[in-house]
Amino acid sequence: MWCVCFQCGSSGSGQNSDGQNQDEQAPQDDGGGAPPQSALSFCPAYVDSPIYRKRAVTLVVGPNDDWKGAISKATPDTEILLRDGVYPMGNTYAIYIPAEVTIRGQSGDKNKVLIQGAGYAVGNEGLTFTGANSTVADLSMTGQRHHAISIKGELGAQAPHIYNVSLYDVGTQHIKGTPGGVRKGVIACSSIGYNPGKAKGDYVDAIDIHEGIDWVVRDNFIYNLTGDGSGCEVDDCSIDDYVSGPAILFWNNSSGTIVERNTIANSFRNIAFGLGRGHTGGIIRNNFIYRIQAGDAGIEIQGARGVKVYNNTVRIFGYPGAIEVRQSQNIDVANNLVTQDIWDRGGNTGLLLRSNMTFAKDVEFLSPDSPYLSAISSAIGAGISLVDVPEDFEGQSRDGLMDIGADQSF
Repeated sequence: MWCVCFQCGSSGSGQNSDGQNQDEQAPQDDGGGAPPQSALSFCPAYVDSPIYRKRAVTLVVGPNDDWKGAISKATPDTEILLRDGVYPMGNTYAIYIPAEVTIRGQSGDKNKVLIQGAGYAVGNEGLTFTGANSTVADLSMTGQRHHAISIKGELGAQAPHIYNVSLYDVGTQHIKGTPGGVRKGVIACSSIGYNPGKAKGDYVDAIDIHEGIDWVVRDNFIYNLTGDGSGCEVDDCSIDDYVSGPAILFWNNSSGTIVERNTIANSFRNIAFGLGRGHTGGIIRNNFIYRIQAGDAGIEIQGARGVKVYNNTVRIFGYPGAIEVRQSQNIDVANNLVTQDIWDRGGNTGLLLRSNMTFAKDVEFLSPDSPYLSAISSAIGAGISLVDVPEDFEGQSRDGLMDIGADQSF
């Protein structure tokens, strides 16, 4: 049985109380900030993963080397391995990643390499993709004001891969993709969120992608994506009156997005396509969303067309719509197990609601915070067959009678 982790960041500093230097002092373990057991079979070590990019040149650097220069000046087909330790960004605004370059922790343990921002008072965008086919993997980032990872389509970024990273306590969006039609991005097997009291302002998201085309967001653990209620952008309250953004957001004419097997815990808003600015196609499937406090929708579809929302489990309270659809065309919502209603908010054409279970009670689940079905759940065998969901969120086959929700019982 899996339980939600609410305190999943890590921390580190240049020296510890014994005066160890940055090469020796690695960040603490992230306390469980990882996908639950359901995702482990989809998250091997990066070098064994299906998205591993082998490079011709390898460069190993440590915190006391010119690691920023090594990254920004890297030539194509280079892999930069970061030794264990803490890597302070200082006043550097962004570290630009050229095309066909991989940045990853040498040990493969994301908790042993920390890129440390200077705090919310210092503007920076962390690691910034500016070329095609580059990768960030096996490391942690924290303390950046704007973004931990930024993806600049207008500067040439394409096919960015982000794998096995821990991003926590970042001022606005932890991962930000600006317009420019970035294609085939992958964000997988990572943890993203806030430790208690670390969200500042309400302009917050885990993943916020403009004009993304054919992206995959899978097997991630996202936690505590809830602002502080001030309506500010970090500490700037003059810009707008914000409400906490969705944990995963694809909008501004994005298309073909696959969001699957993610777990989102205690976040104000969770998964959103379109948000009034357009999203075409794509699928949201086999995700588990859980929240004990009041908030907004579990899954939001607005100003989108042709999106499939299949076999998600949404356990939220304090809001009338676990899944809500508005101003959209040809949205198919099927086999979802939710504790609130599926809300048609108007302006829709061709909205299809099939075989969903709404207002589900705790008796349907193994425990109050679990995605797993109990032996007596009425969701067992109650779904319809969907060719787009051949497996459940653990990779178990859905052959035979299909269950409703993210879990297929056996």
